[in-house]
Amino acid sequence: MKKIATYFIALGLLFSACNPMEEIYNEIDTKAITNVNKDIAVTLSDADYESFGGNVAEDYAFSENDPADAYLPGYLYDLHPALTSGSAANVTYNFSVGYPDLSAYTGAGKYYLSSSDYASVSETVGAVGYFSPSTPAGDYIPSILETALPDAQNGEHYIIGYNYSNTDPNPDDVKKVTVFEYLFTEDLGDFLTFSVAGDQEWYGTANYGAKMSGFSGGPLVNEDWLISPAIDLSGYDDAVLNITQAVNHLNDQWDQLTVVISTDFNGTNPNAATWTALTVPNLPTGNNWSFVESGDIDISAYDGEEIVIGFKYTSSDANAATWEITDFAVKAVGASVIVPTVVEEFYTFDSGWKKSTDAYYVKAEDYNSMGSPGKYDNFSKSNNPDNYLPQLLSVKYPYAQEGDVLAVVYKYYSGGVKTRADEYHFSDGKWIKYNPVVVKTDQFILTESNGWVFDPTISFSMKSSDYQIIVDWVKVNKGSDKVDSYGTQEFYYGAGSYYSNYDLRDGKWDSSAFSTWQDAVKESIGEVLLPAKYPNAVAQVSGIDVMYKVTFATYDGSGGSYTWVFQCTKSGPSPEFTFVPEE
Repeated sequence: MKKIATYFIALGLLFSACNPMEEIYNEIDTKAITNVNKDIAVTLSDADYESFGGNVAEDYAFSENDPADAYLPGYLYDLHPALTSGSAANVTYNFSVGYPDLSAYTGAGKYYLSSSDYASVSETVGAVGYFSPSTPAGDYIPSILETALPDAQNGEHYIIGYNYSNTDPNPDDVKKVTVFEYLFTEDLGDFLTFSVAGDQEWYGTANYGAKMSGFSGGPLVNEDWLISPAIDLSGYDDAVLNITQAVNHLNDQWDQLTVVISTDFNGTNPNAATWTALTVPNLPTGNNWSFVESGDIDISAYDGEEIVIGFKYTSSDANAATWEITDFAVKAVGASVIVPTVVEEFYTFDSGWKKSTDAYYVKAEDYNSMGSPGKYDNFSKSNNPDNYLPQLLSVKYPYAQEGDVLAVVYKYYSGGVKTRADEYHFSDGKWIKYNPVVVKTDQFILTESNGWVFDPTISFSMKSSDYQIIVDWVKVNKGSDKVDSYGTQEFYYGAGSYYSNYDLRDGKWDSSAFSTWQDAVKESIGEVLLPAKYPNAVAQVSGIDVMYKVTFATYDGSGGSYTWVFQCTKSGPSPEFTFVPEE
């Protein structure tokens, strides 16, 4: 018998040394019962989240779509099967509040200033085609956008592109001016398209510019036009056209691709206009995707006239090339030899255009400065934006202040180039990416009929703003004579926001209205504070009465603190709260 007893003692010591439920099982052994009532505390581990599967396992967090109370009841039962009704569990877990909606920035429109926009600023700016220290862009862009984007709505964001030089222009340096320019970076802008024959037509792409191909399962017969807006060369000399283009699968049939010019195009029928073919100095090879700059295409014969430039594409059932054009510019005498920087930044319309202070657009210059991302001017899996953006922001915003928030919009390649955005906060001297996960602790209680259920009790300690709610209510409803000259202390209930407490001394609360200070405080919390602070309070959550545990401070010559419980007995709007005495 001694051997058996010794064996059980040793076995008990073994279990007590490694069992996380030691305390509960010890109580079970001591009382010789199979169930126990306990209050426990649990913090979820990574393994716990993984066991739940789905989005919870992927994010290591619960969320609004995957609430904790959908998973934790079963988890708690499996973890502590011996616990009985009345037990409580304080569970600490991760909760994802979701990412901020930045779609207004990722979906923002784009507008790049035209030569006429620069000309509207001054003769000099119009001649050189850029802003400079003496003519800062921010002084002129709002009025330019009023004209260019007349239908903008409040809250609408645009990426505005313009040229800027740190050097003011010198009239002696003026040589050429950009009369008209368009970069086919997203769409075809104001260019017109006409499909005379065939189902294929010109379209815009983000990476390859304006694009046309008559190949669809094989070469097909097509005639398609891409025609520029009207370009006014009045007052200009020695005009030239510059384009950047790539051509593939041409098979030396250059007669299928022509660049033409007209002065009588009516805007509706390209074949009714008179077109003259232009000579392009530098042509692509026609058999690869390499982009080639055309050099200066001479259109000086049309100085002083209004012109349009056309790109005429034809294909046959024997040959169908692909034609891509990324850059288009018409220049004439007047442009500065200074090469400006292209600036792209957000502007927001709010009863007028203003430069956005809460968003930053990562541009080509930024990608280049970061090294590897500059190869394609985007981030990717191999060039994680998290590894670059904090440093970029520290350079761009050297005087950022604690608490500053910024939406950062950038290009990301994942099977294609997409626009993404992250929110960054400036904290402790550095930029930190927004983290949607917060740590929460909620209480669950074990009920006789429903098992583990979420305890919706709300607990808080009154702060200055809470006491001020009461002060303001007294001033409006009991009269300003019940409030001190500072507007921070009232003498009906005794609440004061300056010291954040109830003053219980004689004369500091209305003893003619209340028998005791307790009655005064109960009314101020139950009938004034809680209805104002929680106007949409509900009486029950999942069949559980909702309680409010309110901690408040007092002063009667010395400081004190109390915690009282109120029950929401009528749901909002206009909720009602009842004091719950201690048992």
